[in-house]
Amino acid sequence: MKKFLIALGIAAALTTAGGITAHAETFWKYNDTMTIDMEQTHVKTTKDGHEVLEFVGVETLPDNGTCTYTYVYDRTAGTIQVKEMEKRTKKLHYTSNFAPESINSPNQVIKDRAAMAEAVYQRKTNHNKK
Repeated sequence: MKKFLIALGIAAALTTAGGITAHAETFWKYNDTMTIDMEQTHVKTTKDGHEVLEFVGVETLPDNGTCTYTYVYDRTAGTIQVKEMEKRTKKLHYTSNFAPESINSPNQVIKDRAAMAEAVYQRKTNHNKK
């Protein structure tokens, strides 16, 4: 009976560990402040032939707040867009959105977003090939 309970405990631990691994694969820590939800990441081809990636990232703010971004990356058109941004802090809560911007913009923020979007695309498409 004792061996059975130990075996049952080990099986439960392995099952839990498997769940943690799946959870870790779902959320990809892009950098110190940005986490990408890979389950909400989708690549599609539009009717006009554009390859579009949509993904959600949550940025942790220094004041314990968050910004949740929904990005749309049109690889064919070479644009990146913040489709929706929701900022939550102890004192603020608002949403906003932005027009698509060229990934060739001289603006460093746009360049950084485009680099992140391409990294998410590569991770998503490589994961789908496995």
